[in-house]
Amino acid sequence: MWGRVGVLGVAGLAVLALAAGPAPARAASSDTSTAAVQQTPLGKAIPLSVTGPSWFDSSLYQRVVRAGARGVPLSSVPAAAKKGGAANGVSACQGAAGSAPTSSTVPTTPNGAERQPVGIGPGTWLISLFCDNVGGASVPDGFAWCTANFIFQNNSSFAVGTAGHCAAKDGLASPVTAVVTPPPEVCANGGSCEPGLYAIGTFTTVHNNGLGDDFALISLYPQFNSWVRPTMPVFGGPTGAYTGGLAGVGPQTLQTGPATVNVPGYYPAEVGHCGHGLAVGTGGTCRTGQGLFAAGTWYAWYGPSFEGDSGSGVEILGNYSAPLNAVPAAADLTHIIISDVSISNKGHVTTGADLPGMIAGTSMTKILSIAGSWHLVTGPP
Repeated sequence: MWGRVGVLGVAGLAVLALAAGPAPARAASSDTSTAAVQQTPLGKAIPLSVTGPSWFDSSLYQRVVRAGARGVPLSSVPAAAKKGGAANGVSACQGAAGSAPTSSTVPTTPNGAERQPVGIGPGTWLISLFCDNVGGASVPDGFAWCTANFIFQNNSSFAVGTAGHCAAKDGLASPVTAVVTPPPEVCANGGSCEPGLYAIGTFTTVHNNGLGDDFALISLYPQFNSWVRPTMPVFGGPTGAYTGGLAGVGPQTLQTGPATVNVPGYYPAEVGHCGHGLAVGTGGTCRTGQGLFAAGTWYAWYGPSFEGDSGSGVEILGNYSAPLNAVPAAADLTHIIISDVSISNKGHVTTGADLPGMIAGTSMTKILSIAGSWHLVTGPP
């Protein structure tokens, strides 16, 4: 029997605390079903809801995509719609090709200004209904409620990162929508500065391969280049990418009788992230955590997090590397650890390096390797 890590994705935790077979973490963003309780030799595996907010249905999704750079102000979404039926099962999704914003009202101002919390950047709430082609018809196949992490650039193009499991089955085609407050130049030029829903781009790179390989890039439509905000709210930065070097204790493997215990590397640090987790992350609340654990291509820590935080950027707080790298990007936030235990048919117990209660995500070293030609855009400390 194997334990499992759980994905922090949509409004509901797609987790089996114990699962049969060495299955990977289940992708919350593309799962719209509710599995039954599973009885295992080690106890019950209880999956929690993966249903997104019912008011964001396919009709509103299409409206947002059609609005382009004008967006749909949140105040214009009828209260009745927010009390309506579930998004899953609503017909007439946006076609796979999608539509890019075409509005010319977005000003071309210098990029990179510190505009928190306006614009698109670390902590932006990603809330999208994705669709798939089934028998020639476009139907909903996933609901992603996630958080953006860092800004990346490739020549004149910009992208924002998030968790790989936040992309649905057709994630490379469907427009991604987000809740964004436009920068001041927009209303100065006659547009609206009210928070609204915007179709900001499409997924260009998706890695959804479990803990330590869970990252995606959303390529922004060019009309939103001037909306980019690389700085993380509250904490500032990222002033670079942490790729190792903190003083600490490396990973170890311990044998205790019939058990093998894999202990992660530990590097004392305080980390911070800003995400839209339910209850603990309302409004994109910024939070801190303690301890930086490492194993392979992932980092983990202990701190408050919840469904919807997936994709959040995680920074190391304090001057750990160099004076000009005070708040380096360390990881994205993708998983909460429930259990990682295997028991052989001879009774030998092996525990993974990821320990229960940890919050974890893909390390920046791995993220940068996934991003390829896209480089991290830094912000002031």
